[in-house]
Amino acid sequence: MRSFKKILKTAAIFLLAVILLSAFFIGCYLSGENYYYQDNRERAALSGDITFLTSGASYCLFGVRPDTIDARLGVRCYNLSGTLLTLRGRYELIKAELERNPRAHTVLLEVSPDTLLRNREEEGPKGDLPMLARLDGSAARWAYFKEAFSPGEWPEVYYDMVSKGMDSALRLLTGSYTTENQILRAGYYPNHNPDKPIPNNYAEIYHVQSLPETVNPENVAWLEKIVKLCQESKHRVYLFTTPQSKYYNCVYDNLDYYQNWFTDFAAKHGIPYFNFNLAKEKLELLPDESCFYDETHLNDAGGEIFSRMLADIAYHYGEGRDNSFYFFRSYEELTWASGYWD
Repeated sequence: MRSFKKILKTAAIFLLAVILLSAFFIGCYLSGENYYYQDNRERAALSGDITFLTSGASYCLFGVRPDTIDARLGVRCYNLSGTLLTLRGRYELIKAELERNPRAHTVLLEVSPDTLLRNREEEGPKGDLPMLARLDGSAARWAYFKEAFSPGEWPEVYYDMVSKGMDSALRLLTGSYTTENQILRAGYYPNHNPDKPIPNNYAEIYHVQSLPETVNPENVAWLEKIVKLCQESKHRVYLFTTPQSKYYNCVYDNLDYYQNWFTDFAAKHGIPYFNFNLAKEKLELLPDESCFYDETHLNDAGGEIFSRMLADIAYHYGEGRDNSFYFFRSYEELTWASGYWD
């Protein structure tokens, strides 16, 4: 009996130690801003000043520069995007920023085939994990945790937060710990990694792959919820697709399925949709060799050029101008201008 009590006491002490250490490490993670997506303090500092929001996944994170949007449109832009950021996460961030920025008037939503195809069962919770470090306050984090993660995902959440907390604690010990993000610029992530070579054997790779034409209804529901949030609060909302490489647009044979889907969705909700893969100047202004980090993401130079394009189209639309001449109507039409067989 004494032996059993001793075991229980030892187990209780061990469990308490684990809880206290976990709390310390997680506290280090959440209190600092040592990961690129942690931007609470910058958003809080800009509270009340932001007038223009962009939101998306990594294509938008690397591709939209708020400083360029500001200079072009005379607004205060913030890029709320994140790598693999889920539509649920996008909704929560947009909602929070619209509430504390009453002068905000426009929301630009980045969409792509991935927006419709993403599946929780296949990719797991990694797109939502950073949200726990982006939301402000324990109440908001706890609410998001309960809604976004199933019990089966809780061990992964715990591991992610503790491992990042241990890294944060090590930074604290070595003097490299930061409480304000040192990388983001109004949410924009400048990707300075060396560009990867992109194949250009277009005739050989023309239409050799197809994307699944399976729309996840959960993604559609969240996209509709975001649009409804913006429209009910009287904000202008636009959908746009960032330009991807000429290689990407060459390889896939069914991109018009998604072009038509987003065009129909936008028409149904009375909002514009701009696909910059179909911009007639895209091939000239954004060549693969100098403007793309990889097959699907713009580099820093490409982001600067594209942000000017995006700002100009948004301005023209806001002025009531017809932008249709700026774009091809389909990927099929784009094909004949792309020189895939030259």
